[in-house]
Amino acid sequence: MSRRLSARKEPEPNHVHGPEQDHPHEHSHSVFSSHTHGPGASVDTAERLMAAFRGAGDRGSQITLLGLFANIGLTAVKGVAGYLTHSAALIADAGHSLSDLLGDSVTLICWRLSRKPPSDTYPFGFAKFETLGTTTVSLFLIGGALGLGFHSYHLLLTALTETASSLPSGPLQEILTNVTSAAPNAHAHGHGHSHAHGVDPNALWFAALGVVSKEWLYRITRRVAAQENSPVLLANAVHHRSDAYSSLVAFFAILGTWWVPHLPLDPIGGLVVSIVILRQGVGLLYGAWGDLTDAGVPLNTRQALKRTLEPLLAASASPTSEPALLAVRHVRGRRAGSLIFVDMTAEVPKTLTVHDASLLEEKIAQTLKAARKEIAEVRIKFQTVD
Repeated sequence: MSRRLSARKEPEPNHVHGPEQDHPHEHSHSVFSSHTHGPGASVDTAERLMAAFRGAGDRGSQITLLGLFANIGLTAVKGVAGYLTHSAALIADAGHSLSDLLGDSVTLICWRLSRKPPSDTYPFGFAKFETLGTTTVSLFLIGGALGLGFHSYHLLLTALTETASSLPSGPLQEILTNVTSAAPNAHAHGHGHSHAHGVDPNALWFAALGVVSKEWLYRITRRVAAQENSPVLLANAVHHRSDAYSSLVAFFAILGTWWVPHLPLDPIGGLVVSIVILRQGVGLLYGAWGDLTDAGVPLNTRQALKRTLEPLLAASASPTSEPALLAVRHVRGRRAGSLIFVDMTAEVPKTLTVHDASLLEEKIAQTLKAARKEIAEVRIKFQTVD
């Protein structure tokens, strides 16, 4: 007897990770702190702020709206402050906050679409809209990183040109002159605003504000992403973290320019910011690519699914029970946003009736879904053995 049955459930509004989760959980390491375990005072504050958005719907929408409004304020504050204090790094940081604002909008749209129930057009649900959102956010990061990198590069050339012209004749001046003259459009982008010199130290306060606020947004968004098992919310959290890194680099770039005004540390800081953002964006895109191409879940996840079914195998082997499930083989899984679709082969005795096979299938599906809330569907092929 060989037949294929399926068990399916609708996506739940809240997904809680099991012990074998393969998405990041509430335990992070960063340059801002060595460890973060569980909710803290900042998360409690976030919960109170999110209560103001209860009318916006679920927790994913609430945390995204909170980040969106925060990014509006940060973009305006850092942009104006960067212009007034003549800080290229702070202006680059404001540009990154603007990309975060766009990322929040994409996240909110894709998150809400992914929570729609299945339709005739999308019988497997809308979960892959989360993957689409993750891909879009990663492209925002990559594009923003390249733009900021080129901008900072041209500012650095302008600063080096000014430095070379002020130096006495010698080998150093000759090297700087050769470097700037060999670079394309070395003088075309100076357009009269030399941010490399004369940076107002007050810019430090605004860079510090960006570090603290964006790291806080990263932590609370990551926490909700783990609870909802959502890749698009996780991508948005990483977007917040990359902005925190860019603000941190901007802080040290401004500080260095203030202490050593004749060195072009500010545009160098902008270049470092762009590299950090680019790395984050490529990492997110690589993760989303697996979902888009239906890559299988990792080996440790497949092994965890098999271990989850071991009690059923033990029960079948008991002398007091009728043998049913003999072995589980060929376990596979693929992700679609926050959901996992699983299929496997179950070996059963040839004497098993169709009715008993149906009950066994239901038991297998219930066991897996109880252990991993993100499992949306389980398809089982029964194979009889002597």
